Amino acid sequence: MADYASVPQHDNEEVGHAYDRPQKGAFLRKKSTLLLATAAIALLTTTAYFIGASNELSPRKVHFEDVNISSRHFAQGVAKCRAINRENKHVYPAPESRVKNQRFVNGTVPTLFKNGYIFDGENEAFKGDVLIDNGLIVEIGHGVEVPEGAKVVDLKGHIITPGIVDMHSHFGVDSWPALDATSDTNEMTQPLTPFIRSIDGFNPSDPAREWILSGGVTTSLILPGSGNVMGGEAYTVKMRKVDTLSTDDMLVQAGEDEKWRYMKMACGENPKRYYGQYLNQMPSTRLGEGWLLRDQFAKATELRRAQDDWCHAAEELPKWGRHRLDRPFPEDLQYESLVGILRDEVKLNIHCYETHDLEAMVRHSNEYKFRIAAFHHGLDAYRVPEILKRAYKGVPTVATFAGKFGYKKEAFQSSVNGPKILADAGIPVAMKSDHPVLNSQHLVYEAAQARHYGLSELLSIASVTSVPAKALGLDHRIGKIAIGMDADVVIWERHPLSLGSHPLQIYIDGIPQIEDVDESEWSTQEAPLKFEEYPDLVAPKTKNACTDKSESGVFTGIKKIILNDDEEELVSQSGDLSVVIEHGEVVCTGHCDRHRAAMAGGPVYNLGGEGVVLPSLLSVGAPNLGLIEIGAEESTGDGHPNLSSGILSAADGLKFGGLHMDEAYKAGILTAVTAPESEHVVQGLSVAFATGAENALSSKGAAIIKEKVALHVRIGQNSKSTLFPTVSSQIAYLRTNLKKALTFPIPTSEEFTLVVRGKLPLVIEVDNRDEIIRLIQLKKELEKDGAKLKVALLSATEAWTVAEHLAEAEIGVILRPYLCTPVQWTAQKCLPGAPLSKDTGLAVLYKAGVKVGLAAHEPEDVRQLSWTAAWARSDLNITEKEAVGLVSWNLAKIVGLPTGPSGLVIYNGNPFEFGAKVSAVVGGGKSGIQCNPRAF
Repeated sequence: MADYASVPQHDNEEVGHAYDRPQKGAFLRKKSTLLLATAAIALLTTTAYFIGASNELSPRKVHFEDVNISSRHFAQGVAKCRAINRENKHVYPAPESRVKNQRFVNGTVPTLFKNGYIFDGENEAFKGDVLIDNGLIVEIGHGVEVPEGAKVVDLKGHIITPGIVDMHSHFGVDSWPALDATSDTNEMTQPLTPFIRSIDGFNPSDPAREWILSGGVTTSLILPGSGNVMGGEAYTVKMRKVDTLSTDDMLVQAGEDEKWRYMKMACGENPKRYYGQYLNQMPSTRLGEGWLLRDQFAKATELRRAQDDWCHAAEELPKWGRHRLDRPFPEDLQYESLVGILRDEVKLNIHCYETHDLEAMVRHSNEYKFRIAAFHHGLDAYRVPEILKRAYKGVPTVATFAGKFGYKKEAFQSSVNGPKILADAGIPVAMKSDHPVLNSQHLVYEAAQARHYGLSELLSIASVTSVPAKALGLDHRIGKIAIGMDADVVIWERHPLSLGSHPLQIYIDGIPQIEDVDESEWSTQEAPLKFEEYPDLVAPKTKNACTDKSESGVFTGIKKIILNDDEEELVSQSGDLSVVIEHGEVVCTGHCDRHRAAMAGGPVYNLGGEGVVLPSLLSVGAPNLGLIEIGAEESTGDGHPNLSSGILSAADGLKFGGLHMDEAYKAGILTAVTAPESEHVVQGLSVAFATGAENALSSKGAAIIKEKVALHVRIGQNSKSTLFPTVSSQIAYLRTNLKKALTFPIPTSEEFTLVVRGKLPLVIEVDNRDEIIRLIQLKKELEKDGAKLKVALLSATEAWTVAEHLAEAEIGVILRPYLCTPVQWTAQKCLPGAPLSKDTGLAVLYKAGVKVGLAAHEPEDVRQLSWTAAWARSDLNITEKEAVGLVSWNLAKIVGLPTGPSGLVIYNGNPFEFGAKVSAVVGGGKSGIQCNPRAF
């Protein structure tokens, strides 16, 4: 740090008095000479002053110095002082005063969008026209005139919104497919790296760009990862491809003089887990995280103070004479970005989940006087909105997920009601992707979920447009449809908050982004969909209604009943269908007048004419459901996998009553099939169980539905180990064991013997096309030798490429997840869906006649199975009954379970649309009738 003890002072010149003779003439001559000399000195000094030699703050150059700092260095320091102390920092002209977007591409023609419903990011929707020109929105209204040379796009009633803004993405630094060579998210060599920059590792050619863009995302904040306490600087980019392949040319603020900067920090589990557990260094606790952060900010504060002192000293230098400070302006690249935070030049974004972590960061912000722009993830923030309001000089935005939960301790107590609770408390809420954790292509799906769980339509759309734009300090350019804003807009195929919605076209800087779009083929849309608000089921006043003792009752006001594949669905537009439960059994569905008369006086559950009844949905293949509660904490369940040579049975490690089982039950997934996790090729035997059971002995022995459902094996990258280092060794092991079971007189494995005899399904987790082909050939080879195999593929990203062969071989497919991404090198043949591809992998398989089902990939996916089926229904244009089959009886047939309903799930509306919720559950391991179960 600089010290200022040697700031130069004026030299004290002694005036000699050599004239002591009293002669008058001599005295007068001396006096005249003295006056002339004084005048000459004054003239020279004044001249020197005006030519700038005496004032270092003057832009004029001088050619002499009397101290040890150069003129150039001093001038540079003074310039930095001026920049620090400038007025109106980050104050931008009103958007309507803009005449041209800095990113405008010459030759781009104006475009007039007519007859659309405009969601502008801040206000309720209205119908009108939007004109864009020079890369800006220049006019909004009715009957806007067509400028000369403009293209006219008739929206035909389709919705137009601002471009989606994702304020938490690792696109370009965590590129697809995932390779060590392309992983540039975390600099995990030390926990404090505020000085690194995501721009230095950003890859504009990441294949994810086109996918993300196709979901309507036009702007992303590219953050370093959350492995370090201080992760580094972030940058905002637009998703438009630039011909130069230049990262700088993709920046939102390219060409601007006044740029915001961004910083990523993290608290909680991530830093302490990595550095403590793996490197045995600080931080191993939150205490260590707090010290490291405070120490860095203390040093940054000292540097800021030294800079301010230097500027003050420079300002206070005398105007007369040649004076400069003896040391350069104090700088230290290691702390420069932290000083920027202290000066409110850098917007701080903090990865933080739990209440005490959030409060710790708020405490730090007040100790060191820095603003927090946003807390990211913040799944616990809904519990402490008042603490968030204590943050230094402003309430942070919470950039969060709508439905993710339970994947680590920090996420275990999250709530789907969090966004609404925060918004009601006055906290700005943004939805974000954390791409590639969630594929940013489907960021709007997060906003749609938030809407389902209570956030208003207006705030849900704002959560991916105007709210993140404001948190980024870019709300003068993006996030709204308003005059003078950047011409980043999205035209939607249907309401963006409806299940399965996707863009028809996206514009960035006024340039259309999806190729070969024929607007004349767009359908005509009516007024935007209004979301149905269905009331919760009102419990009858009858004794024991809606309890585990309510063994009988009548449900009325039902519009639709779908029970299984073999029965026709029952539909009544008047909603006069009924379901009668007697002693825990369903005795009538449909028009049940006789049974209702017999039940006179019993509890009646009225669904208001909108009720829908489905069978239990079935989860197959959701990782670790019932085996472990928190994946990163082996103490919370069965433990972590290893290379155990014995065939494991999931039933041996099953734990009932956990959060994940409970959430599945409340979402209508009453039966689940879970396989063990192992590093071995052979994963083990899966078990089918009732998700609502208290333990394995409860529910009159029905908690365990089937102890040995299928034998699960895994082929591919995820099964490479010291024992099976190659895919070929994995397939060889599988072939050898199947052939031994088929040909040896004394079977070496009971499980493989059951497989080759067709008595135990073989479920193979595999993604790669060529590996799938080899397995098809193996099945045919074994069947020629007399085997009877029931084979299904799980995960199966590239299965669609050989759909006809799978259908011919009678191999079923369980897609996990339904919406794939090309994240694996060996599974890049993944169809993105509209608007980039006409079909999805599911569509190709379904049309080829493959028996196909859908599985959950993440904990939150389990409770979203009905939405997954609804999304698939939209893509496939199939009936609701067929969609139910994708998450129930199709899966049961694939793994050999009974296809009849193992319980009933009764909804207060259409479960294939947002808004409907489970009103009652019968069965699933619990006694009685359970009413209004709600996701936590």
